[in-house]
Amino acid sequence: MAARPVSAAELVRAFRRRTQLQPDKLSILNAIWERELGPLAKHLELSGVRRGTVYVRPASSAAAVELRMRASSLLRALNKYFSRGWIKALKATAR
Repeated sequence: MAARPVSAAELVRAFRRRTQLQPDKLSILNAIWERELGPLAKHLELSGVRRGTVYVRPASSAAAVELRMRASSLLRALNKYFSRGWIKALKATAR
């Protein structure tokens, strides 16, 4: 049985239901990630977003420690691009 085609509107609705986040916020976050993290961005990959928490995959334990140490300053830096700060936490996830 072949899967039925899915419209873009259905995909966006499903995305919003699952992440509770507008696609424009996510695209802004993706665009500013490397700019704000600088060289650290090579070692931290955006994994997902849920209820104001941005999940990040660190490339190593050192990158995870760096994320924890810089979390509060990174939150301020990332939230300044939005009219209302919606990012509440940054958390490292397992690979």
